[in-house]
Amino acid sequence: MHWILQNNIFNEDAYNVLEETLQRFNIPYSVHKVVPFVGDLLPEPELTTNNAICMGSYSMRHWAKKAGVYPGVFDLEPFHFDVQLEHWGDHMLNADAVVTRYEDAHFPEEKMFIRPIEDSKVFAGKVMDREDFRGWQKQVCVLKLDFGGSLNNDTMVQVCPIKKIYSEHRFWIVNGKIATASTYKQGHRVVYIPNPDEVYHEYVRERIAEWQPHVAFVIDVADTDTGLKIVEINTLNSCGFYACDMQKLVMALEDGFDENGKEESSTSTNN
Repeated sequence: MHWILQNNIFNEDAYNVLEETLQRFNIPYSVHKVVPFVGDLLPEPELTTNNAICMGSYSMRHWAKKAGVYPGVFDLEPFHFDVQLEHWGDHMLNADAVVTRYEDAHFPEEKMFIRPIEDSKVFAGKVMDREDFRGWQKQVCVLKLDFGGSLNNDTMVQVCPIKKIYSEHRFWIVNGKIATASTYKQGHRVVYIPNPDEVYHEYVRERIAEWQPHVAFVIDVADTDTGLKIVEINTLNSCGFYACDMQKLVMALEDGFDENGKEESSTSTNN
């Protein structure tokens, strides 16, 4: 399989490890600039096969679909927060969130958490003060100062109370199994630790036995004051690697989505 990497994502050490892993196993890859929003690649990849995977910004899904490569990008676009909530219910950290248009959102408490319901990177989820949010909302909805982004009045968001979180962990799921995992936060400290405790693995196995949004994705889980919870899911192609076992991840994707495995995995972007 040919790996297509974005050139300006290598500010994270793990992306350098990805390139080194591909080199060590003699796996073909190329590095490209990605045109923002539209996802075009510069230069255009010179492929000898349509068996290719993209690693970089979410917008690469547009090029993958247009080029017809497999598996391309494991696009989670149809599986927004409200869909996740239907399947996982109270296991979701923000199961008590109100889903609404950005223009209609309001903060009943002084501080609230807000994020888009889509995995579209319109803006990153954040805790905000009520007055700061009102000012931002006015800029976008009244003054139309979106600063070149895609946030607008009709963007669907979730708003919910702040939760007490002790630690957060990311799991990479490939063909129904955990390929690798990493802790990425303890309390308010960002820390990258490989292979979280087994209790988190078991919790993730239970949740993906109930439902999976795609043949490959990442799921973030947290230890909270009300037990283990699902924070969110993300597109595997465009998420941070933290302290994952890169070799295990690469091999899981190589073994699961080479040309011989195409019939088993038919829900990738181009299909």
